[in-house]
Amino acid sequence: MKAADNFRRLRAMGVRVRKTIDTLIATRCIEDRLTLLHADKDFEPFAEHLGLKVAYSQS
Repeated sequence: MKAADNFRRLRAMGVRVRKTIDTLIATRCIEDRLTLLHADKDFEPFAEHLGLKVAYSQS
């Protein structure tokens, strides 16, 4: 339910979420206050607008 809420919040801001799984992963990390290690620009809106903590792995 919270993932659907986050999806709708981003859509209301004009952000297009490309993959449902990204919403589920980001929401889990936001809710449990986990830092997500990733190299995927699709998580940027979750960090910018919803408070996702991220660590980037750029190779």
